[in-house]
Amino acid sequence: MVKQNAHNMKQPQLGQKIQEWRKAKGMTQEELVEKCNINVRTIQRIEAGEVMPRSYTVKAILEALEVSPSEVNHPENTEQSSDSYKDLLPWLKWAFVAGIIYLIFAMVESVMDIQLLAGEKFAFLSFGFFYAFLKLSILVLFTIFTLGFHKLGQLFSNLLLKVMAVMLIVWTAIVLVEDVVTYWFGIDLVSGLILRSLISGVLYVLFAAAFLQLSRSKGASYIVVGAIGIVTGICFMSVVFAIPGLIFLTVFEIALVVLIYQEYKKLSPNELYNSFGKEPAIL
Repeated sequence: MVKQNAHNMKQPQLGQKIQEWRKAKGMTQEELVEKCNINVRTIQRIEAGEVMPRSYTVKAILEALEVSPSEVNHPENTEQSSDSYKDLLPWLKWAFVAGIIYLIFAMVESVMDIQLLAGEKFAFLSFGFFYAFLKLSILVLFTIFTLGFHKLGQLFSNLLLKVMAVMLIVWTAIVLVEDVVTYWFGIDLVSGLILRSLISGVLYVLFAAAFLQLSRSKGASYIVVGAIGIVTGICFMSVVFAIPGLIFLTVFEIALVVLIYQEYKKLSPNELYNSFGKEPAIL
């Protein structure tokens, strides 16, 4: 069956598909070599489309990647998969850019919020408009940034990541609107900072748990991100450690920006397969 399927999917499609499966598992070529006992140069040549692997080589690679041989029998899936990666790239790129700008704006926001909580009054009207503009900008940037993880959840078929990304966006919108309304009208829409801290903590713990779920296939970077997120959420849920939790939140969000960048680099065109015009050799 493997031999027949391998011949149905020719190079360069087969090499591209193997590379995509490997990257979806978060494996390096060296890690794949360890699991299937094929040398690195062979894996490189197969993924580059320079050689057509024999059936037993394909079988060993598929077993290492935990991929059913029947999936090789549908070349159209390769085109669909490639299209899905191409569709994802703009999301990851803009999520990364938005994440960086969001972090800068969030620092400015923190300074202003601390001043307001300390009781400092800003009598001039322009401050109120700037404050509202800043909160709206942060909401837009946070939404774009977090949607990148929603898209990753779709790619990795992780329901928890998809759901929690949306929940974080909704909750952040509520919090930011509350901040603006409170400033302009002095009305609390939610019962104080304690409730806000508790809800934020629960959401961040669940969001971080999604990364720990993915760490089995995606590696150490997901463990680190998940662990920082869990600590952040616990700090918020404790309420007592909510202020240190803000520091952990900053570290967590920086780690998320780095993670988005890593995923973008893995799937960007220069990392994806480059077709060769020559006929591949049989290996």
